Amino acid sequence: MPSDLKTLTSLRFFAAFWVFLFHLRARENFEPSWFLDFVSNGARGVDFFFILSGFVILHVYDGEFSHRRFLAKRFARIYPLHAVVTLLFIAVAVVGANPVEGVWQSTFLLHAFSTTDGLVLNGPSWTLSAEMFAYLLFALIPFRKTWIIGLACVVTFIGAHILSLSLGKTAFIHMTWDYGAFRIVPLFLLGMLLRRLTPDVSEPFAAAAGIAGLVLLGWIGTMQNAGYAILAPFVLLIVSGARLSNSNIVTNRKTLVYLGEISYSIYMVHIFLIAIFFDYLPKFGIPTPHWFVISIALLVASSVSYHLIEVPARRWINAHIR
Repeated sequence: MPSDLKTLTSLRFFAAFWVFLFHLRARENFEPSWFLDFVSNGARGVDFFFILSGFVILHVYDGEFSHRRFLAKRFARIYPLHAVVTLLFIAVAVVGANPVEGVWQSTFLLHAFSTTDGLVLNGPSWTLSAEMFAYLLFALIPFRKTWIIGLACVVTFIGAHILSLSLGKTAFIHMTWDYGAFRIVPLFLLGMLLRRLTPDVSEPFAAAAGIAGLVLLGWIGTMQNAGYAILAPFVLLIVSGARLSNSNIVTNRKTLVYLGEISYSIYMVHIFLIAIFFDYLPKFGIPTPHWFVISIALLVASSVSYHLIEVPARRWINAHIR
């Protein structure tokens, strides 16, 4: 299997953009259509990220590694941009004389453990709290044998589902600030399991899996309140993407790979950008532009934050890890 998972990097962009469109739909009047139905399930892009995260982490750290250095590098990967965007939300709230809630929970990445009464500040950042929880489990618990990973995936899937039912939800994929940390665990383990199984998949089978995954995603992704069934196309696309990352397919092209590289910035800044276009600029007489223009602005802003915040901060922190 390729060491450089180009297609999986590209797929990160589509998942992040799906989440962006999901939040944009609450402000934009999209015409009723297949597209709107698909966008309405954009929150499931988070579940794709969680599975992919487990896959990539095991891909990189399958074997002996320094737990302290691992956690420091994970912190360097997610925290600097989170800190900057959180400060932006706090500043805007203070200037607007609005209440500021969830500061310490966001600061210490505890806002996926039901420590707040809802999404706070940069709402989507609850996933960072869940990610750090998964990283801690990966570092501290020896989930290394394939059968143990599989068993743990099943057990935690059942446990998370029971927890979600106790919270009045139909599935654990709907948990966010209210114990969303437990939403990631079975999905992260599923990604780890896929990483163990993917090397045995042939390229022809991977190609067929990719086609089937796209078809299923186009079907299940338009269902009202798509449940666990949405995980099936995710599994197929991740297995296919990993196995075909050295093939001559469009998702291995430099442009899409780059968009995948800035996908974390897309995910982290999109709510702030939506607020600027819909809440703040109109106060100065500047009309909200077409959603396509907002999308381009998001890509530009994400590229800037990637190069000016993400990369420099990550390099600086990693250079000082001993």
